[in-house]
Amino acid sequence: MRSRRYIMLLIIAVGFSVIGLVMLLGQASFVNLVQAFPTLAHEAAVEDGTTVTVRFQITPRDHPSMSYSNIEQFVQGQHIVPSGIEEQTAGMHLGEVKTFPLSVEEGFGPHDDRKLQEIPTVELPREAKEGDTIVDKEGTTARIIRILPETTMVDRNHPLAGHPLMVMLQIVALENPGERTRILLFGKTWI
Repeated sequence: MRSRRYIMLLIIAVGFSVIGLVMLLGQASFVNLVQAFPTLAHEAAVEDGTTVTVRFQITPRDHPSMSYSNIEQFVQGQHIVPSGIEEQTAGMHLGEVKTFPLSVEEGFGPHDDRKLQEIPTVELPREAKEGDTIVDKEGTTARIIRILPETTMVDRNHPLAGHPLMVMLQIVALENPGERTRILLFGKTWI
């Protein structure tokens, strides 16, 4: 059982290395790689309770030069990700790729001015500068807007809040309750 887990971790590590290379090469190569290696097994689908691992690229439609790429894992139906992403992911299969727009409301919500807060400057890390993202003791992130001698203005909104989005995602691993994990790597499904 342990050796299976180690093999799975090795496969995932190699996959992340390949994913990192694809991300360095840009969005076009991501699409080309996905098209070159279509999924071989479509039996598992995303449903409530499924642990889903997705590779995604999110681009604000009003700032197309900005783009956020990552790999994330969530449990479908627990509303950890924005509702629009969860709705679009429902029913997708391992290896499937989908590109779709999200409105501000379907994405990370509108920008909330109540999440702009002042904190004492002495609470900042010494090397902090305007534009940096900091994390407080509770794990909440904030972007530093302005640093003054006594106080600092931070924005606790998600960086994509207030932006309509274009999302491209691929299902790279699925784990349904009571079943083995399925991973898509190099165009093959690994169980």
